[in-house]
Amino acid sequence: MTYIFYISNHGFGHIMREIPVMARLLECGMQVICICGAKQLNAARSYMADRHIIDDNEECGVSGKGRFVCIEGDTDYGTPVIPGTLKIDARALERGVRAYVETFESRIEEAVGLIKRYDAAAVICDIVPWALTAAKRAGVPSFFMASFTWIEVFEEYLDEKLLAPYRKCFEDADRVLLYAMANEPTRKRFPDGIQVGLAARPFDCERVDNIRRKLSCGGQKLVFMSVGGSNSGIDTKIDVNGLQYRFVATGGIHFAEGSDNVYELPEGVPDTNNYIAACDYCITKPGWSTIAEVLLAGTPAALIGRPDIAEDRMNIAMMCNLGAAVSIDITELDDMSKVMNKISAMDYHRADFVNDYEHIAGIIMGQCDLD
Repeated sequence: MTYIFYISNHGFGHIMREIPVMARLLECGMQVICICGAKQLNAARSYMADRHIIDDNEECGVSGKGRFVCIEGDTDYGTPVIPGTLKIDARALERGVRAYVETFESRIEEAVGLIKRYDAAAVICDIVPWALTAAKRAGVPSFFMASFTWIEVFEEYLDEKLLAPYRKCFEDADRVLLYAMANEPTRKRFPDGIQVGLAARPFDCERVDNIRRKLSCGGQKLVFMSVGGSNSGIDTKIDVNGLQYRFVATGGIHFAEGSDNVYELPEGVPDTNNYIAACDYCITKPGWSTIAEVLLAGTPAALIGRPDIAEDRMNIAMMCNLGAAVSIDITELDDMSKVMNKISAMDYHRADFVNDYEHIAGIIMGQCDLD
């Protein structure tokens, strides 16, 4: 059987939570077609190949016959930010969404053709709106994988005329899988949604131990830092000189000169989840996939507040209520000693969550109960 995934190419969070689900389907002998951006597809292919789930000759394009077919596409429009910051560019958002919704009909028609060409058993959508309508028109069941929708993010900036196409498409979902930590507006929007757990790439315990041994020089505690992949980074020069920690950072973070206690991860490192698990603390933008990995790893976190993005506000509130994180303002990065005092002094509680990707794959294949 063939399952088609339409995944948002806004950052890496959406592809990362669907990678283990797709991998499980492949392990069960299914064919998976994945439509997403080029960088995201490279990450998915690397994951599958590294674990010998696919062979190199199974990496193919739209005309391919392999079990894992990757089709490059600019699938979604997210939240543009002002360069060098994490703040939404409101004017760019309105222009971008207006142009994007005008393409819905042509995208739907193309997707219907693809769904029929592959005789898909189901379409899985994270969180590309028009893919749900395409599945409905093609007469194929759809699964909407939801922790949030663009509606609650955009409604603070856009008028209803621009939101209406999103609402219509989301209403076309046959089944909605509500991830743990889905925000309250999304739960209310889909009262019949199926409750599932978190979904994240599973940790490699041996790899985690190796990372910890390699990076923890002289017993230094490790701090993972990231601002995500949906922006161009922040201009702030972060000074960690003299702090008794080692900072493990992804791209987009700039450190003051002479910071010899920093390990910068190479671009495209395939297992940031293992680095999160290897670290003692995490300082990060509060995207859902990152906080899922933080929760499953049991790593105390400081989450960088983004008051102009509703999803981030709600994610931070949920994490703080769990006792799994503290909230910081981006300006607090100017004094990292205070940030580290704040995160190390928190009354941390490890929340009880499971990595539910196998169960989610079972629901998609019809092998698990929907309750």
